[in-house]
Amino acid sequence: MHFSEPRLTLDVDIPLFISPKDVGHFADYFSEPNYYCPPGDVLAVEASRECRGHFSVIHIPTGLKADFYPGNRDETLVWAWQNKRIEETESGPIYLAPPEYVMLWKLIFYREGGSEKHLRDIARMRAVNPSKDWDRFLLEQIADQGLQKEWDASGEI
Repeated sequence: MHFSEPRLTLDVDIPLFISPKDVGHFADYFSEPNYYCPPGDVLAVEASRECRGHFSVIHIPTGLKADFYPGNRDETLVWAWQNKRIEETESGPIYLAPPEYVMLWKLIFYREGGSEKHLRDIARMRAVNPSKDWDRFLLEQIADQGLQKEWDASGEI
């Protein structure tokens, strides 16, 4: 959403590096009564996945949700962290995954699930940045992961 146009979702996606010893303390940051956080054993299982772990934390008073994606061994997440964007806000800096990383995963999710919302999101990102020469990382990932058909489809929406 930051790199294109807003969509009406009220959650935030957070890629996460988390070590096994930190999993036990994660829930301390999101404790009841203000938050729902999955039990420690669920966090441990999701954080131990090679790639594609997932869990959600919900702020109970507002119903806002944060989806966390542990990716401790995912090389694309390593690249995203090394190439993060830093945006200054009134509350201080926030780190954002680069748009190429967001687009890559939306291409993967589209291929897996077929939801055109991912193609629409990519199309909006491409429209907002029409002169952008997409980073070599994204183009290499598209080729390496066989996503050319999906990338082409995102330009046709």
